[in-house]
Amino acid sequence: MSLSSEKSGIKVRRKVRESRFCFQTRSQIDVLDDGYKWRKYGQKVVKNSLHPRSYYRCTHNNCKVKKKVERLSEDCQMVITTYEGRHIHPPCEDSNSVEPKCFHSF
Repeated sequence: MSLSSEKSGIKVRRKVRESRFCFQTRSQIDVLDDGYKWRKYGQKVVKNSLHPRSYYRCTHNNCKVKKKVERLSEDCQMVITTYEGRHIHPPCEDSNSVEPKCFHSF
C-alpha cells in the first residue's frame, strides 16, 4: 500500500494494483491451456455483447493470480484473456491430467 495526500495532513491508503497483461487468440474454446490450474469463481453479462465474461483464480496455494476470459463482441472467434498478478510457482507438469500435480498436500 502506498500513501498519498500527505500535503493536507490526511493520509489516504491506496491499493497497489497488480501487474496485468492481456492478449487475443482466435479459438473455438474459451479457456486455453496455459500450464496452470484455474478455478472459475464467477461469470458476468457484458454490456453490448452476446458472450459473458468468466473469472478464474489460480488453484495453487497462496497464489493470488486471477484471469478474465471473454469473447470479442465484434468477432466471436476471438478470445480475450486478461491476467492479473504473477504466479509464485512454476506451471503444473501436466495441466491436462486428471490428478493435479501442482497441489501440495498438508
